[in-house]
Amino acid sequence: MARRFGRIAVTGSWVAALLATALGTAAPAVAQAGFNFTLPGEMTVYPGATGFSTLPATVSGNADGNLVFAFSSQPLTGQTDQHAGLPTGVSFNPDQRDNCKPVAGFTAVYKCNIVGQNYRPGPSLLIAPDAPDSTTYYGAVYLPRGGDLNAAAQRAQSAGSTPADSTHSTSQFRVVTAEHAARNTLTYDTPDVPAGSPTRQTLHVHAVDQGRLRIYFGKQPGQISWSGHDVDVRVTSVATDDKARCTQRPYTLVDATVLIECDVAPGDTDIAYTLYAAPGTESWKLTALADYNIYSYGSKEITARSDFAIQGPPVRDHARLMARDTSGRLYEYTGTGNGDTPFQPRDQIGTAWNTYTTVTRLAPLQEDKSAGDLVARDGAGVLWYYPSYSHIGGPLGDRIRLGAGWNTYTTLTGTGDLTGDGHPDLLARDHNGVLWLYKGTGNPNAPFTDPTRLGAGWNTFSALTSTTDQTGDSHPDLLARDTHGMLWLYKGTGNPNAPFTDPVRLGAGWNAYTQLLSSPDVNADGNADLLARDANGVLWMYKGTDNPNAPYTDPTRIGGGWNTYTQLI
Repeated sequence: MARRFGRIAVTGSWVAALLATALGTAAPAVAQAGFNFTLPGEMTVYPGATGFSTLPATVSGNADGNLVFAFSSQPLTGQTDQHAGLPTGVSFNPDQRDNCKPVAGFTAVYKCNIVGQNYRPGPSLLIAPDAPDSTTYYGAVYLPRGGDLNAAAQRAQSAGSTPADSTHSTSQFRVVTAEHAARNTLTYDTPDVPAGSPTRQTLHVHAVDQGRLRIYFGKQPGQISWSGHDVDVRVTSVATDDKARCTQRPYTLVDATVLIECDVAPGDTDIAYTLYAAPGTESWKLTALADYNIYSYGSKEITARSDFAIQGPPVRDHARLMARDTSGRLYEYTGTGNGDTPFQPRDQIGTAWNTYTTVTRLAPLQEDKSAGDLVARDGAGVLWYYPSYSHIGGPLGDRIRLGAGWNTYTTLTGTGDLTGDGHPDLLARDHNGVLWLYKGTGNPNAPFTDPTRLGAGWNTFSALTSTTDQTGDSHPDLLARDTHGMLWLYKGTGNPNAPFTDPVRLGAGWNAYTQLLSSPDVNADGNADLLARDANGVLWMYKGTDNPNAPYTDPTRIGGGWNTYTQLI
């Protein structure tokens, strides 16, 4: 199928572009020994184009003269009844940059200077925003310096009366309105794709006009990032008829978005492609998208989309871990979802964090979500808020000062959404052992309401550790280690006035650890886990069971050397 799109040089608000190869009706024209030029093939433009130029597609050899262009709303036959001039809505740009000038005594004929191989755009035209559908025909002849301009103008006006040869060339461009373009339609059929089973999906194309089709894929809104999940979903084959010529890219949906491109001729055709998700691929919710562009330049595509899903195991979030060392450097460990090697090598994301006496996350740190804002209290008792950066898994944003007086508290710990309003909350224990709840607002400039008193007696605990849901009731819980090393679980209720039930005793011996840190899901089994660092700097993982009476398995050793950090976050 011959492709008819040519490139054009654009002035005004358009970027200049040259056609590399003449297409469609274009053919070389030779006007003197050693000099050749071609015009682009048929072009399609839309109403509102601010200006473009009908320049030669290619030149070779050395010129010294003019290219003479003639334009008409009818084919350039040279007949006396020919309707010379431009169609309605198409006009010449008054700014021709002193290169192209109208030829006196002729309608819609211009001469444009060309010397050597350094040529400038042909006549610049404007397309009115309300221009109707139309076709503009144009031809060009080369006029050597000193030649007969009137004769050249007449030859240009009749350039379409004979096949293109060594003395002349013709082409045309169409103005196509959005109403006309909308007659080209795309219809998807996208069944779900079971992991490990090749599945055919189909895009039906009703093409009134020849165009360029692209098929690509993306995650549905609300889906977590698939970075680090080893997603292997790809197009393995494409089948169509002689109305389309397609190429496919051998990449996964993660590696490259556009996987299929087709040149489509007018008519009805089906683009049938096979999607294959490798065994074990998680249940991503995806969208198949397509755009069909009939225009030679610009973005005015006809689009279609259709949702579908991969049928596999549930998508699991990957935990993130931050750590502050003795020099105040802040590091980030992104999760792998593998319980044996749960974290990737660290990346440094900050310095001077040793100015803070305590740092706590407000919500679980997850590699796939932007949840996990931090608050940090400095030595003067000022509390600072660090929002998660806007892109998934990225570093923290610029800090926001919340206010002074926070050194009245001995412990600060984020709780996630303790109150069920969709905003992460903060617990604070004062010097008298009273526990206070700061409800989240969702406003980073004022992230908390005034505190609510939860009760006294909390100074019996040496550590308070917020957790994600350990009990399977969708409410975040709280772990508390007393001064004797006993660990207690306070189940969340979702009631902001009484956020915890009475404690459940989990066991003794927990004073062997210098820090306890809840993690959303280290090993990607769907249950929240617990990290514990011992006095020797060994980090242990207690895998969550989702059983409130025995929420953790026996510990698994992750590795040593973690005592280089003053705090795990």
